[in-house]
Amino acid sequence: MNRLDFHPVLVRLPYLLGGVWITILIAALAFGLGLSLAVLLVVVRFENRGVWRRMSRGYSTALTNTPQLSQIFAVFYCLPLMGVMVSPFLSVVIGMTLNAAAYLADILGAGMSRVPSVYHEVALTLGLNRRQTYLRVILPHVGRTMFPALANHFQIMILGSAMASIFGVEDLTGRAYDIGSTTFRILEVMLVTGALYAVLSFALAGIFMLCRRGLERMV
Repeated sequence: MNRLDFHPVLVRLPYLLGGVWITILIAALAFGLGLSLAVLLVVVRFENRGVWRRMSRGYSTALTNTPQLSQIFAVFYCLPLMGVMVSPFLSVVIGMTLNAAAYLADILGAGMSRVPSVYHEVALTLGLNRRQTYLRVILPHVGRTMFPALANHFQIMILGSAMASIFGVEDLTGRAYDIGSTTFRILEVMLVTGALYAVLSFALAGIFMLCRRGLERMV
C-alpha cells in the first residue's frame, strides 16, 4: 500500500507559493475591471428605460446563466479569430472580468434599489448634478451597504481563478499540476494546494472583516 509522502511537494513549496501571487493578481484585476464595468451597467439600468436598460439586464442574464469556463474559452479562441492576439493570462482576466461584471452589476443594483429617496433630495438641495450625486452620494453608500456581498464575490473569484490552469497559466493550481506531473504525488500536492487556498480564503475573510468594521465606524 502506498503511503502519503509530502516531502517531494514540500521541497517545491516556494515554487508553489509563487502561484499564490498570480492567483491573487488574476482575481484582483478581474474584480477591479469587472466592478468598473458593473458600475456602468447599473447606472445605465437605473437611468435609462429604453433599449440600453434592456441590454444591461440582458448582459447580466446571459453571463450569469452560462458557465464562466465557457466564457473564458470564448475569449481565448474568438479573439485570435478576430485578429486580436492575447496571452492566456490576459484571456483569463478578460473572461473573468466579463463574468464578474454581470454578477457585480446585480449586487450593486440590489444596493441601488435600497438607497433612500432622501439621499437624492439632499444631493439636489446641495446643487449636485447627476454625475456628482452618483460619485459622491449614491455609489459610496451602496459600496458600504453591499461590501459583504462584494467581498464574498471576490473570495469566490479567488477560488474560481483555478480555471486559469486549464489555459496554461501558472497560478496556484497550474503550478500544483506541474509539481504533480513531475513528482507523481498528485494527492499530496492537491492536499497542500487545497490547504493554501483555505489559508488564503481565511486571511481574506479576516481582512474584509476589518475593512467592514472600519466602514461601519465611518457611517
